[in-house]
Amino acid sequence: MPFDSEGVFVRRHNWEDDRLNDIDIMSDRHDEEDDNFADGLSQCLLKNGTSAMSGNLNMGNFQIKNLAAGQSDNDAVNLKQLSNKLDDNSGIIMAVINKLTAIGDIKASVRSANHDNWLLCNGQEVSRDDYSELFALIGDNFGAGNGVTTFNLPDYRGKFLRGLGGNSAEDIYTPQAEGLPNITGTYAASRNVWSKPSVTGCFAASTHTGSDGSDYGSNGGNYNISFNAAGSNALYGASEHVTPENMAVNYFIKAKTED
Repeated sequence: MPFDSEGVFVRRHNWEDDRLNDIDIMSDRHDEEDDNFADGLSQCLLKNGTSAMSGNLNMGNFQIKNLAAGQSDNDAVNLKQLSNKLDDNSGIIMAVINKLTAIGDIKASVRSANHDNWLLCNGQEVSRDDYSELFALIGDNFGAGNGVTTFNLPDYRGKFLRGLGGNSAEDIYTPQAEGLPNITGTYAASRNVWSKPSVTGCFAASTHTGSDGSDYGSNGGNYNISFNAAGSNALYGASEHVTPENMAVNYFIKAKTED
């Protein structure tokens, strides 16, 4: 074949050498060369696609220019399809992220503004037309905007996000107010100063020992009543503060798949 393994054309005959060596150039040799050339071309990428390639195409470090957008699973794709933008190479990375995320997904980021079809979850009002897929997903559950052309995104500023279910709010649209378990307990004073007071929950009474060794003693005396919230619920005393140690980030919602 007139093409080598790298796709470089290789002549079978050197017509100039034949002339210098007084070798007659026969028509059948032209026919053979022409046939070989035609066979070689049939192994190349043809414009009409009637012949499939039989090997790799060596581009020699050159570009394939003006490639149309791929349509089927086996088609090559161009840079615009990969990146959805042509301004910098970060678009290619964003294309991969776009494939790994879906509209309505939430991410945490140190970025502070809308970017690459991710919108800041600060309750902002956005267009129902521009973000029609997101609107179809969440509707006006986080706010109806102007009630006609806009709607509101969730506002996650200052909030922790938690899994739905268990003792969380009943849906993903309703904030759950902050709170703590109640502290309860009873203390029943007795008229009989010799009797130990009846206590429950967060209250406790110390034992008074009299001179006769009994828990209240023949000499009587006062019982000390103490208060300990952990007696009502073990949550109390397990930490020095209610708010867990944290650092702030911004939450974003995936609002669109492409520009």
